[in-house]
Amino acid sequence: MAILLWYVMSEESRTGYPEPSNKEVFILHVNDQNIEFILTRNSLGATDLYPIHYCWNIVSMAPSCLPNMSKEKLLTILKEALKVYKCSGIRDLEKNAKSLIEFDF
Repeated sequence: MAILLWYVMSEESRTGYPEPSNKEVFILHVNDQNIEFILTRNSLGATDLYPIHYCWNIVSMAPSCLPNMSKEKLLTILKEALKVYKCSGIRDLEKNAKSLIEFDF
């Protein structure tokens, strides 16, 4: 299993140039197939213990299932990958230690 990330660019900006949107694309590679998830994250109330607190939301998922794997199983795999990824990738240990993430799916 592998996961890739990039930001969706918005063509509708005040400057007329493409700008990053609030959507992030995650490609989850499972059983020799790619599943594309477009997600957004909403900030939630920070605490002293977790100054970085937000919730992931699904905008879209394609395909929504695999021949031998249900949508629910794919979402469980995505949640596990995002728990490791946290807010800025597996290598940012200091920032990730201060992060609390939730899921709205």
